[in-house]
Amino acid sequence: ERRFEETFGLAGKGFPAPQRRFAQAALSDLLGGVGYFHGRPLVQSARGEPPVPGAESGLLTAVPSRSFFPRGFLWDEGFHQLLLGRWDPALSQEVLGHWLDLMNAQGWIPREQILGEEALAK
Repeated sequence: ERRFEETFGLAGKGFPAPQRRFAQAALSDLLGGVGYFHGRPLVQSARGEPPVPGAESGLLTAVPSRSFFPRGFLWDEGFHQLLLGRWDPALSQEVLGHWLDLMNAQGWIPREQILGEEALAK
């Protein structure tokens, strides 16, 4: 609680206790959604052929829901990092580094990463 207040200053800004507890729960949910996924993504061919397995890769990412969406979404990651970057800048940099490692030679980062059996099953 002390670190939370030092980081976000909600009590000092006049937020009542129920709203501060809600904010702490939201941060906890975000942190619980950080996971490491590993596998070979399926890559769609530009010629309309069936997807083929891509290069083996790993990704440390915050996911919207580990049970329903066990895969990383680049768009969502930006929003996750607004909060995670304030709470733990080093962890945020590590997550962003994982996404940047997925960039291909043309500078493209796939918007969704489905890595591993759990993600493929969903």
